[in-house]
Amino acid sequence: MPAYAAGADDDARRAAVYDRCIQQAQADPDAAYTEALAWHKLGGGLPARHCAAVALVGKRQYDEAASRLESLFRDAPEQDQGLRLGLLQQAAQAWKLAGRMERAEQLQDRAIGMAPQDHQLRIDRAATRLTRGRSWEAVDDLNVALDLEPDDAEALLYRASAYRYLDALDLARDDVRRAIEIDSRRPEAWLERGILERLAGDGAAARKSWMEVLRLQPDGPAAEAARARLEEMDVKRR
Repeated sequence: MPAYAAGADDDARRAAVYDRCIQQAQADPDAAYTEALAWHKLGGGLPARHCAAVALVGKRQYDEAASRLESLFRDAPEQDQGLRLGLLQQAAQAWKLAGRMERAEQLQDRAIGMAPQDHQLRIDRAATRLTRGRSWEAVDDLNVALDLEPDDAEALLYRASAYRYLDALDLARDDVRRAIEIDSRRPEAWLERGILERLAGDGAAARKSWMEVLRLQPDGPAAEAARARLEEMDVKRR
């Protein structure tokens, strides 16, 4: 990456190198990590360190990536709140990937303390709380998120899941219906609807909803979950 030496004092070139490094961290994390280290030795500073941390996520070294992202948060300029919030969010996500949900939530608490009106931060913490089995607290966060952004389908679906875990199925169905009205092409909405239909004893409707998941997105986590549930239904019918 010869550009990083020549661009040490050139903001535009430095930004281009940073963008390239982040893109490579997602496509080829091993190569990006090596180049980020070289860039850092040549004065790449915080951007080079950040690229290396993102590459570590791609290399599935989640604990180390999360620790580095936390360190970057501490070293980021106090006045750049957007950067600091972004680093906190990324560190929390890396801790979640590492299975450290409690630490992830601690960082999300701090981020919300910095930006209590950021609805995405509320959704992120709600997702962590759901993973930890804290459904009522997840609902509290999602209520705030939906007060801020009433038509956020992602928040509605997380809240539907939380209500389902709490056995408040009517409320869950209302949220799924609203989510589908907002974005009918979201496979997660049809997956959740099928789960609720199955719980209500309507296997035919559940099958139709899960087939819609596969039509919208043949691959991915939602499709895998839909296939598993369809296979389970077929096994029980035999």
